Amino acid sequence: MARTIEEQIKRLEELGIMLVRGMQLVGSSGVFGGDLSFSQYLILQTLLEKEAMRMNELASILGVSKANVTGLVDRMVRTRVIERMRSDEDRRVVFVTLTQKGKRTVQRMLNVQRKEWQRIMETIPSRNLEVFMDSLEQLAYALVDRTGSSREEAE
Repeated sequence: MARTIEEQIKRLEELGIMLVRGMQLVGSSGVFGGDLSFSQYLILQTLLEKEAMRMNELASILGVSKANVTGLVDRMVRTRVIERMRSDEDRRVVFVTLTQKGKRTVQRMLNVQRKEWQRIMETIPSRNLEVFMDSLEQLAYALVDRTGSSREEAE
């Protein structure tokens, strides 16, 4: 018998907690013993893809306040994985970018993370994995569309 939407929502709520915690463990703290928070890991990963970003852009992508990003960035500047730079055109504008140490750190983390994801995905039959990934993609885009963000911002 097919489950109702209400039953599926309850199932999603239960699985959501497990999934978020698992993503955090695979993403940062579990792999590197708590050297970086999950939010800091997301900042590193975002900067690797986008190079230099304004603080407000970074806050928007992460879905947190500028004050929250400022605190995270402060700690990351102290560990020398990212640096702040003022715009040449407008000194009020602050950009953040990865340092060489930050690039090495995030590359190392991504390599470890990919190996862990491979180990996990190899336990799932390929036909199920394909359906799961297609469904996950649909869910991700539905969430992006619902929040009013562009798909490019989310990627």
